Amino acid sequence: MDREESRDTTILIVDDLDVNIMLLEEILDSLGYKTRSAMSAKEATDIINDELPHMVLLDIMMPDINGYEFCQMLKENPHTRDIPVIFVSAAESDDEREKAFEIGGVDFIRKPFDVTEIKTRVSTHLNIYNLRQELEENNRKLNQVISEQSKNILNEKKRILKNLAALSSDEDELPLDNDNIVKNSRMLTQALNFTDKYENKISEAFIDGVEIAGSIRNIDPKIYKIFFTDDEKSPTLQASADVIYYHKERWDGTGSPNGLSGDDIPLAARIVAITEAFEIYVKSGLSREEAFSKMKDERGVAFDPYLMDLFIKIEKQIKS
Repeated sequence: MDREESRDTTILIVDDLDVNIMLLEEILDSLGYKTRSAMSAKEATDIINDELPHMVLLDIMMPDINGYEFCQMLKENPHTRDIPVIFVSAAESDDEREKAFEIGGVDFIRKPFDVTEIKTRVSTHLNIYNLRQELEENNRKLNQVISEQSKNILNEKKRILKNLAALSSDEDELPLDNDNIVKNSRMLTQALNFTDKYENKISEAFIDGVEIAGSIRNIDPKIYKIFFTDDEKSPTLQASADVIYYHKERWDGTGSPNGLSGDDIPLAARIVAITEAFEIYVKSGLSREEAFSKMKDERGVAFDPYLMDLFIKIEKQIKS
C-alpha cells in the first residue's frame, strides 16, 4: 500500500491509556494512515457508527467492556465483521493470545511493542483486507453479470416458447386472451400471500413461474423440456413446468389426464386451471356473473375449493 492509498485508510485505536494511544498514533501517522482513538468500547462504538474504520487496534483490558467482548460484538455485526482486529496487549499468557484468535482477531501484538513490528503487521493485514474487499467486489460484479445473462437467456426462451405456442395452437380452439390469463394468474397467486393458509409462503420466483406458464400453458411438454432441462432447477421453472404438465387435472380426479387429484396437483397448476377456465367461459359468451356462477358450481369438483373461494373474493379485480 503506497502513501497515497494510506491517506484513505482509517485505523481506530482503542486503549484506555493516553500514552499508548499517543505512541500508536505517532507510528501510524508516520506511515500516512488516518487515525481515530477511543478510551472505551462505548466511545469506540460511537466512532464506528460515525465512520467505519479499515482496521481496529484493540487493547484487552478496558474499563467497561473488555477487548474480547468488544471484538465479539464487531464480529457479530454484519456491517463490522470483516474489519480486521489486531489485539495490542500486555497480556503474556498464551491462553490470552489463543482466545484473541478464537473470537476473530487477525493478530496479537504484546506490549511493550516494537515499532517495526507494528508497521509490518498493520501493513500486512491491511493489504489482506483490501485484497479480500477487492475480491468480494469482483465476485459481486461477476454474479451481477451472470444474473443479467441468465435473465436475458430466460427472457429469450420465454419469447421463443410463446411464439411456438401461438404457432402450434389449433385454429378450431376458442381464441383466448392470454394476457388476461397471465394477469389473473399473477393476481390470484399474489393474493395467496395474504391468506391464513399461504401467508408469506408465495415467493416472487413462484409468481414469475405461474406468470410465464400463463401464456405457454398448452405447449407440448416435450418442447418445453427441450428449452428447460432437468438440470435447470429453480422455483420459477418448477412452477411453470407444473402448470404445463398438470393444469388440466381436476380437483376430484375425474378425467384427470395424469390421474392426480386434490393437493397432489401442484399449486401452480391449480391456480392456472381456474384462470384459464374463467377466460374460456367468458370467451364462450357467458357474462362475468354467469362465468363466476358456473365456476362456483364446480368448486371442489374441477377446482381447488380454497383457491376458488379466494378467486371469488377478488372478483372485482379479475380481468375479462
